[in-house]
Amino acid sequence: MPISGRYAAEAQYSLWGALAVVNWINDKGGVDCGGKKVKVKLLYRDSESKLELAQSLTESLITRDKVHFLLSPYGSDLALGVSSIAEKYGVLMAVVGASSDRIFQQGFRYVIGVAAVASQYMVPVLDMAVKTDPTVKKVAILYRDSEFNIMVAEGAKKYAEKLGLQVVVYEKYPASPQDLTPQILKVKQASPDIIIVASHFADGQLAVRQLAEQKVDAKLVALSVAPLVPDFYKALQTKAECIVGPSHWEPGVNYTPELAKQRGVEWFGPTKEEFIQYFKSVAKQMGGQEVDPGYHAAWAAEGVLAILYGVQKAGTVEADKVLEALRNARFMTFFGEFKLDPATNLNVAHSMVVIQWQGGNRYVVWPAGVAEGKLVYPSLTWDQKAAGQTCR
Repeated sequence: MPISGRYAAEAQYSLWGALAVVNWINDKGGVDCGGKKVKVKLLYRDSESKLELAQSLTESLITRDKVHFLLSPYGSDLALGVSSIAEKYGVLMAVVGASSDRIFQQGFRYVIGVAAVASQYMVPVLDMAVKTDPTVKKVAILYRDSEFNIMVAEGAKKYAEKLGLQVVVYEKYPASPQDLTPQILKVKQASPDIIIVASHFADGQLAVRQLAEQKVDAKLVALSVAPLVPDFYKALQTKAECIVGPSHWEPGVNYTPELAKQRGVEWFGPTKEEFIQYFKSVAKQMGGQEVDPGYHAAWAAEGVLAILYGVQKAGTVEADKVLEALRNARFMTFFGEFKLDPATNLNVAHSMVVIQWQGGNRYVVWPAGVAEGKLVYPSLTWDQKAAGQTCR
């Protein structure tokens, strides 16, 4: 897990989320494996956000530490880079914190996805936009030159055009940008209704700051990843107001044992409240402060739960039998429903939500069935935000 380097902010939460659910499982006596309760041990190493190091550490975990299963590192480039190693050794790996479609286009048998792929990230955002305002026409898309964000942008462009929207800007920027002014000015000149930035945490902040500096107003501003990191608002203050982003999971979304029963599927793992409690404990112990989990944490936890559910059903840690058990299963966790498509090795039962920052907090605003609050639309202008106005 790249807990230092360019992915550190997101990966730290991923690690804490995985540890939280492992601690919960062990406090319950462990996972049932063939009628015997077995404690779970999570081994982790810092790949420093470097591909070569991630690959060597993965091989070492398999050959030296003899791990039975893997969680992918955070970051699509790193996850794609280690997938072939998991495949080579026949070790089942749950992909967490990585969504590039390419990971699942290689035909890997032992690599499974537990959440939506990158090309689908902006689908709910665009659906929300056109259903909220049928008059929207123009979309500008900026994207970071990285495996994941290229896929997010490609998917957004394709879906926007499918909806009949005009993509007026489609512009790539460097992987480690210092200045996005040239790209921002192109967006300003095009006067789009919707601005989409396929980003990670650091470049997402930069994009918002420079959109504000240049006063590039739009009815809706959406970013991938960055708005879902809890420190996003801390870094940007009122500039973050009204910004939306797609999320795999939020604390306000309620998947419960009761809902599982209603839908006729088995429940597995901690409740949402239990997960949040365990996460806060881990975060305080390892990070020095009590913080709430975001979707990065829940996603990593889901990777652990999916594997352990498969172990419980198969009654063994043998990869092929665990994989077969997962391919024949449908169950629910606090993260949502799980059903593995044997053709793609993707969880096809999971759906994303959209959050919006309002009054310094993020709220689920789409889809309506699980929303905590109402979408504030159109967005406040940058001048309104600078004057201290908020969306709530």
